[in-house]
Amino acid sequence: MNQLTAIMQRELRHELRSRRSWLAILLYIFSVVYITYLAFQHDLEPTTWNALFWILIIFISMFAASGSFAGRESEMLYIYTLVSPRKFIMARLIYNGLFMLLVSIAAFMAYSLFVGNPVGSILVFFSTLLLAVWGISSLLTMAFAIAIKGGGGFALMAIISFPLLVPLLITAQHLSSLSMQIEPTGYMGNMAALLSLDALIAALCYLLFPYLWRD
Repeated sequence: MNQLTAIMQRELRHELRSRRSWLAILLYIFSVVYITYLAFQHDLEPTTWNALFWILIIFISMFAASGSFAGRESEMLYIYTLVSPRKFIMARLIYNGLFMLLVSIAAFMAYSLFVGNPVGSILVFFSTLLLAVWGISSLLTMAFAIAIKGGGGFALMAIISFPLLVPLLITAQHLSSLSMQIEPTGYMGNMAALLSLDALIAALCYLLFPYLWRD
């Protein structure tokens, strides 16, 4: 637990020192939201709102995941000598998940302020957001780590993450569309499916990352 906390604190200090990633993400969020506001002027259908919101989340997640390992090879080699690979990847997943959750909440608040908020059940929506963001950030973090090792960059990351990313996004979009009802029904099965996908992604990261680390 001490090593997990130390790694997350190190990542937080790195983000605060560089400032580039989170400032770029915030700029991207408010740029997209403002363009959407200019285009629709509060006349946005719930289905369109839902689609645009998840498109924004996936692109932010890709940007955040790319900063996990890119350009930090020498620093990573030093960390590799101090902690076990499983502790490192779990700390990285927790940190990325928390970071993306905060960013996603900021995106939701910006959308609510400028574009409107069609969500009827906040509990279902934020439960969906929490599970989906955790799964997306974990999957893209692992995929980008593999892509960096393989020298394939974003193209390889997209190929690796595609098989699990698509069902995860489809399930999240369906759940968030249900959350736009005042009293949504029939969402428990989809919520269980989303939770199962998250557990599968976390298990794959935990089991496969040590082999990547060894190389």
